[in-house]
This record gives sequence, structure tokens and C-alpha cells, in this order.
Amino acid sequence: MCGKPIHGSIRAAGYPLSIAEWDEQFARQAAWTRAMRSQLYRRVNLLRAERVLDVGCGTGVITEELAARTRGKVVGVDIDTAMIEAARARGGQAEYRVGDARRLDFPDHHFDVVTCHFLLIWVDDPARAVREMARVTRPGGAVLVCGEPDYGGRVDWPGLPIGQWQAEALQHQGADPFVGRKLCALLRQAGLDAEVGVIPSLWDAAALRENFEAEWALLARDVAGLVDEATFQRARDTAWRAIEDGTRLVFMPVFYAVGR
Repeated sequence: MCGKPIHGSIRAAGYPLSIAEWDEQFARQAAWTRAMRSQLYRRVNLLRAERVLDVGCGTGVITEELAARTRGKVVGVDIDTAMIEAARARGGQAEYRVGDARRLDFPDHHFDVVTCHFLLIWVDDPARAVREMARVTRPGGAVLVCGEPDYGGRVDWPGLPIGQWQAEALQHQGADPFVGRKLCALLRQAGLDAEVGVIPSLWDAAALRENFEAEWALLARDVAGLVDEATFQRARDTAWRAIEDGTRLVFMPVFYAVGR
């Protein structure tokens, strides 16, 4: 977990995951926000957009969803070359380019809709990234932040310090685990009128069980060196017992924003 992320590619943090593993994680994150994204797409009239930009596109999980929901051209940008190669290998409809969220290589007012998803948490200057997204959006268009988490608002039952662990681990990687609560300020500082809300993410028992192994494997990598193994194992066992007896609850606030 060395190094500092500077853009939408999580590999920049030196995080020890393969591209395939990150693709799986991107798909899980996309599932958390899917219902709200569908509403947001309608709100910004994505179907009729002629040009759409997905910033920090990663392996293209959401970029291809955008391409399937609009009649226009969709471009995905990520600074990580390996991510872009993986996105192109999907064989989808979108175009992919290597690029930096803080210095987008597009002219002013070029896109109807500009989107991002779990990007700003990793950018070392999120205000600059949002300004760039606003710059390349045409008057009357929309900047759509489909989801940014806020680990400071995580609630677990039984009461486990998972949110605290995740926040500390992300800060060690140079990320901002509290960026969700800052969306309104970031968009307004970029000269945008901002509508901000939170996506409720109360997991049911089946989802908790289905995601348990993958989520705790990622958490183990995150907190290695920060939490001792015995403490981590006790928390894991407690969480699993709560799933088994039906008392486990997880609430993780993920914020969205529409900027115009």
C-alpha cells in the first residue's frame, strides 16, 4: 500500500491486486450504485447525449453501460495504461484513451455528459479534477458523480471498527475516505449548481453472505500492517456469526451528485 494515487486508477496506489481482481471489484462497486445510476441517467437525458466522457474509467465496467444507454459517442479515460488495455479488450462500443483526470485532453464545452464513479476518492486534487470535468462539459450539460463513498459514515452491527480500519488504510494510500461528504463543496467550487444525495446501501443477508469472502479478502489486504492478525480474525469471526444468526447489518453511505 505504498505510493499516492493521483487519478482514477486505483493501481496508482501500489495496491497488490491484478487487473482481473480490480475488474471484479469494479463490478461489485457498480452493483452497489446501479439503481441510482439508472435514475441519474434519465435525469441528465443520457439517451440523447451526443458525446459522453467517463473519467477514471478503469476497466470499462460502467463505461460500456453508458455506451449501451446512449445514442452518442462514449469515451473512457484513465491514466493507467493497463486499465485502458483491459477496457479495450472488452470489445465494447466505447472508445478508450489514456489520460489524467486533472488535465483532460479535450477542448472546452465538448461533452454533453461527463461522469465518474469512485474516482474522486483517489485523486490527490479532487477540486482540480472536478474543475476539469466542468470545463469540458457544454453549457446545459451535466457533470454526473455516480458514486463516492464516505467511510466515516459506515455503520456495522455488531459494532466492529471496520469503517475506521478502512479509513486509516485509505489515508495511508493517499486517498480521501471522507470525500463523499465533500461533493457539494467540490462541485460548487467548480462553478456548478450541485444536487447531492446519498445512496442507501443496507445489505440483506443474502448479499452479506455472497460478498463475505471477497470483501474480507480485500479488507485483509487493506489493513495488513495496521491491524494485528488476531484482532482481524476475531472481527471476521464475529461478522460471520452475525450473518449466520441473521443479526448482521452494514450501512455504507455512498454519495452521488449532479452538477449543472
